[in-house]
Amino acid sequence: MKKVIKIMIIVLLMNLLSGCWDRRDIEATVPVLGVGIDFIEEEDRDLTKSNKVKVTIQVPIPANMEQGEDVVWIISSVGETVAGAIDNLQNKLNQELFFGHLQVIIFSQDIAKEGINKYLNFFRNSPQIRRLSWLLIAEDTAEDIIKSEPKLESIQSIYLTHMLNNGVSTGRIPDIRLGDFFIRLSNPGEQATAVMLKADKEIIDYIGLAVFEGDEFVGSLDQPETLYYQRTLGVPNDTSNLVLACDPTTEIDRLTIKMQEVSSKLQPELKEDKIIMKIKLKVEAKVLEQLNKNNLGREDVVHQIERRIENKLKREIDKVIEKTQSKFQTDIWGFGEYVRAYYPEYWNKIKWEEEFPKIKISTEVKAYIRQVGMINFTGR
Repeated sequence: MKKVIKIMIIVLLMNLLSGCWDRRDIEATVPVLGVGIDFIEEEDRDLTKSNKVKVTIQVPIPANMEQGEDVVWIISSVGETVAGAIDNLQNKLNQELFFGHLQVIIFSQDIAKEGINKYLNFFRNSPQIRRLSWLLIAEDTAEDIIKSEPKLESIQSIYLTHMLNNGVSTGRIPDIRLGDFFIRLSNPGEQATAVMLKADKEIIDYIGLAVFEGDEFVGSLDQPETLYYQRTLGVPNDTSNLVLACDPTTEIDRLTIKMQEVSSKLQPELKEDKIIMKIKLKVEAKVLEQLNKNNLGREDVVHQIERRIENKLKREIDKVIEKTQSKFQTDIWGFGEYVRAYYPEYWNKIKWEEEFPKIKISTEVKAYIRQVGMINFTGR
């Protein structure tokens, strides 16, 4: 008899395990596609004597999609915390907010300057939030980007996601998602970065890379600087072109070069208790535009162009490295992670944030022209 009772209990318990116990009725939820986080206006902050946050969300309106009306609803609320502001938003809605389809999380530059980590806590702890969502920094307010009205897409968050994904596939925009940001915050040998945007009513512009020290925004790299940063890390690009200086006295430099393949090797070397970081970059390129009369079919001319490319890349990369060492004093390259891996004993006795601005960084670039018009140069 006892055996029969045990079997019956097991069968009943198995019924409890089946099915979706935590399922949500899709018709009872509303998906959030974009979230923007700002401080409240300065005058309101003076009145409340606190740094309350304003959370702006974007949700779709399915009923309007076939009628040509507004297909998204943008709504804001204020709270002492991000979770508090979202709670206040929930009180205004007849459906439960669902963050499983969240595309973009945008913070204003003011929020990022104060320290972004505490405002990320809600997104880190929510099981609904995907780590592949984009974390972005707005030059002005996050609300401006959420409320922009691009002509090519009626849902701003979808437009923004497509723009960013296209930029990543062509090597113009760094692929830095929410999960990547969390990882960089936790790694002692590198600092976090995020894609930076600005917007007016109809246009969203990618303007470069936000640079962090810890979780605080300390400055930014512009678009060209970010491209050289990307190339240093070995990220190829399919669209951005290197224009050699169009100096009328230097005829050979009047060219537009496209970098097709980029590979890099980063290697730390410890000499006399000091780190030298060696960067070796290999670039394969083709000539897109010729504004001079040189015979590019001649190998000696091609070699001259290759040397020009090497000098140009080295010069620009060194400028970006210098900016991160002297102005920001923050290791966005991840050099510290290489030092930690190669020289753990040395790593344990230093403070990398103090060492990074002082280390010597050596850059070596090798460039190869593989194509000029219809002419291919192989085997070199």
